[in-house]
Amino acid sequence: MVIAIVVAAGEGKRMKEDIPKQFLLLGGRPILWYSLSAFEKNPVINETILVINPLWKKKGQEIAKEFSKIKYIVPGGKFRQESVWAGLKMIKNAEIVLVHDGVRPFISQKLIEAVIKGAYKYGAVVPALPVKETVKWVEGDIVKKTLPRDYIWLIQTPQGFKFDILKTAYLRFRKEIFTDDASLVEKLGINVHVILGEQTNIKITIPQDLKWAEILLNFL
Repeated sequence: MVIAIVVAAGEGKRMKEDIPKQFLLLGGRPILWYSLSAFEKNPVINETILVINPLWKKKGQEIAKEFSKIKYIVPGGKFRQESVWAGLKMIKNAEIVLVHDGVRPFISQKLIEAVIKGAYKYGAVVPALPVKETVKWVEGDIVKKTLPRDYIWLIQTPQGFKFDILKTAYLRFRKEIFTDDASLVEKLGINVHVILGEQTNIKITIPQDLKWAEILLNFL
């Protein structure tokens, strides 16, 4: 069984809107709708778990009505790993778990399938893009050093894992602060493999991202 956890529990303060960014409209539909729709359409995904901001549970339920694969809608926590853990606790049995940001609306079927395949093969896999620009370590407004960009990748979601690996990582390290799920798995000493992500798989975080998403929507 392959299960997707879609995390949409953030407050979206950087968007400077009255509602969390996952509920902002993109092409007439909430941003979250697109992420849920992608997993609904994929024939390999058996179930989806939606983790939602508890203050916006009703709104999440309204969106979820359209998707038959959503088995649970659970309240998220203050930090990302609390939200993912809330979703993981609902899973009794699975081979593969994918964890996806609810504000990445343009996830393709091709990438979903590549992540699932990679998770089966390696146990832990993340999509990522190699950095093209020069990368520098800056403190204040002072450049401290230039980093070797050949070793730096920009990590995306969905991130895919064998269920037992991800659950073990969360049981041991969920109370520490991380920005993605692969970081917990790395702490187990397990190699996380990288597959090529997609330029269009953007995360909508600030107002400029939403404008870019509106442009992308017309071409995808």
